[in-house]
Amino acid sequence: MRYSEYSYSAATQARFYEAEVELLRLGDRLTHNPCARYMRGTLLAFDAIFAVYMSHDTVLPAVPLIVSYDLSDWKYHGDIESSVRARYSRFQFPKDSYEAAVQALHYMQAIEWIAENTHRDTIVTVDTVLRLHEILLSGMPNDNRYHGFRSSFLPHKKGIDPSLITMRINELCRFINSDLFSPLGQASVIHHAFESMVPFDSMIDRTGLALAFLAMFKRGLFPDGYMVPICWGASFDKEYRRKLKDASRNQDSIEIHEQFKEDWAVYNARNTHAAVIITDSFLTAVGRLRTEWRSQNLRIPSNSALDRVMDLFLCVPGLSTIRASETIGKSYGATNEAMRQLAEAGIIKEVAIDGRERIFICDQSATLITKFVDELLRVALELENKGDQMDIEPSALTI
Repeated sequence: MRYSEYSYSAATQARFYEAEVELLRLGDRLTHNPCARYMRGTLLAFDAIFAVYMSHDTVLPAVPLIVSYDLSDWKYHGDIESSVRARYSRFQFPKDSYEAAVQALHYMQAIEWIAENTHRDTIVTVDTVLRLHEILLSGMPNDNRYHGFRSSFLPHKKGIDPSLITMRINELCRFINSDLFSPLGQASVIHHAFESMVPFDSMIDRTGLALAFLAMFKRGLFPDGYMVPICWGASFDKEYRRKLKDASRNQDSIEIHEQFKEDWAVYNARNTHAAVIITDSFLTAVGRLRTEWRSQNLRIPSNSALDRVMDLFLCVPGLSTIRASETIGKSYGATNEAMRQLAEAGIIKEVAIDGRERIFICDQSATLITKFVDELLRVALELENKGDQMDIEPSALTI
């Protein structure tokens, strides 16, 4: 089927529109939120946790993921493995979750790469797809020697003939560069079409998911690069999602393929809308803690180092002074003084790493983030046990 021949019911298109409007409204709220400028990595970590949970049944701890991603960005030049092995004892991953943590951090790098390199006029090509796949497999500091598409057939007649993959991916890229559907409708088509091809050999492949998100960035649904945790909704319907993927890969039955295409679209619209509710709930929780901190007897000049570093610690619970200084754009001396004041107020505390490096940690924000993810997991398991395809009410995500 040509992409121009895809069609969705009026009800599904209405769900697309509703979710898109909510995403744009959220973008406006984030733009005007004083601490949101430091929240991109935190929101991305939430999405990565549940992107990995979809395939692993492993729930990664959120705070080590946030701190490791921040560490890899500035200290290890994007080297994820070195960041995960770093001796930050307060922020280490459980021993049996190393592989899952690396996958989550690679996923975060891939989405961040999309956010930084995708604009309205970006032309998506086969090389873009291969590059995304390579980042998901190996992270950012790789040799750019793409693994390429699979060259053999898959068992049980899943996916397309390997000789057709490059041609079909080219067709998909042309569709991504068009505006035939609304943004979320286009993303759903992309994900459905990609899953039907199965173009790579890798056992766990999130390239189709990332490519669908790329289309949403390209069409302006994530202004300023904020990625909301859409994977949360998919994580509690793992069996249903597997059913949708298997149906999209059934090359013998057009009827089955078409039947589940609409279900896939509704599923994506629901998860996107739920992600807005999740993000709003987190913003509310962060806002409460921010108000509590600022009600203390501290003199906080607007736009000062103290003003900015307080907002930074709400999103990243473990920081060195030099990293905080670079992030907030203030001098080392001013940032160090802000750290001292926060430590005196009991908001953060200084700890030594291996007797050499010293960082400041914030137990309050770490606790808030951990409890928030625990609550998301509780709600996900509750909904999964009900076995329903249901909408998420805001009241279901209270902390």
